[in-house]
Amino acid sequence: MLRILFFIAVAWLVRFLWNALSGGASRMQESRKSSFSSSGRGPSPEPKVITGEMKKDPQCGTYVSTELSLKSRYHNEVLHFCSRQCQEKFLEAQASKSA
Repeated sequence: MLRILFFIAVAWLVRFLWNALSGGASRMQESRKSSFSSSGRGPSPEPKVITGEMKKDPQCGTYVSTELSLKSRYHNEVLHFCSRQCQEKFLEAQASKSA
């Protein structure tokens, strides 16, 4: 029975020292502070919810919101790209095919 109590006491001491050395308490306080905006006016606003239609990027196949996509007109069709790199690769590939 004494061995079990000794083991529990040692485990508690190790945990206490680990939290003290790793800054467990300060991390909890920082996480509470981070929930407030830097201006100190309360919680930061909720992120904007993106709604609308999703279109497939013709270069990489990623689905991207039509609100956030980079758009290009190609053969009277509006194409939606997830990034400038995909847009440029696609347009370069199409230019080299037609040349």
